[in-house]
Amino acid sequence: MALTNRKVEISDTRYEIVKLMNTIVDSETGLRGYLMTGSVQFLEPYKRSAKETSLLFSKIKSREVDFTRFKPSLITLDKLIQEKSNIIKSTLRIQLTAGSYSPHLTLSADASKTLMDKIGLEINQLDKIMQEEAELVDVKLSLTINRLKLGSLIVVILIITILLINYKRTIWLFEHASSSQELAEEFGYLAMHDALTHLPNRRNFEQYLKKSISQANRHWQKVGLLYMDLDGFKLINDQYGHDVGDDALIGSVAKINEVLRDSDFLARIGGDEFALVVHNFNDPKELLVLANRIIQALKTPVMTIEENDVLMGISIGIAIYPDQVKNVKELITAADEAMYKAKATGKNQAVFHA
Repeated sequence: MALTNRKVEISDTRYEIVKLMNTIVDSETGLRGYLMTGSVQFLEPYKRSAKETSLLFSKIKSREVDFTRFKPSLITLDKLIQEKSNIIKSTLRIQLTAGSYSPHLTLSADASKTLMDKIGLEINQLDKIMQEEAELVDVKLSLTINRLKLGSLIVVILIITILLINYKRTIWLFEHASSSQELAEEFGYLAMHDALTHLPNRRNFEQYLKKSISQANRHWQKVGLLYMDLDGFKLINDQYGHDVGDDALIGSVAKINEVLRDSDFLARIGGDEFALVVHNFNDPKELLVLANRIIQALKTPVMTIEENDVLMGISIGIAIYPDQVKNVKELITAADEAMYKAKATGKNQAVFHA
């Protein structure tokens, strides 16, 4: 049964090697989720995976006695993991002191990616060693089995044991890979969307607007931008509290969405500020009509508290590319200034950039 034990040991070690790579990837995904969103909830999977990485590496290192060919790769891998840990700690310090848009973060991300590639190569080398060890055992097993009678009980037990172990490892790896992919997709969504309203966030809005301007230039089209700020939102927050304020925001977004077209792009860019990117219009009056539909939609209550209807107004600033401005930055500034003019001259109205 020595060969069987060796086969099991090889299978266990390969399982740990692949799991090590998965935990390193999970740690990287958790860190990126935190850096992209600024939400501390993503630090938990990062910390958990980092701890699992340390435990797994120690376990694999303990097998060096049984697999002497591991030593060179383990020494290199140990240095790479330590170096990556130092970069992560440095990145987190930058995030806390300089913010998400610090240029140093780009350098840290590039260095981290290079290290991940090197770590992947070393882990693949370890797995390759285990594959070669498994092939040697398979040859010996084949010779042993050929010397036994086909009906021997020990042969049946041997085969079933090996197949069962490999089956369980395969199932775990498949499930873990699926969960890692789902986690990465969730982080990607949260990085580009507002957690409360599920609208695209400022980062998403800025990327979309740049893309819209680029397409407009190619096809000789116009892009309309409506900058919007809810009137009376602060009063609701002060009077009823932030939870009710959140519900009022959600109710307002629902009413705005009811009057928008499928091609309109609505994003939440701040506390009670929203931006609407509009395509497919010929006359600026069409933007004013759309703005007035939004204003009318919010004239009905967004919610009811203690039998009191909660009403919200909205001030809207409108700017058009390329009629009034020449680039993305000027378009945002123009619409924002027009929105403040709408507030200063009476609120709950739409004003064009002059």
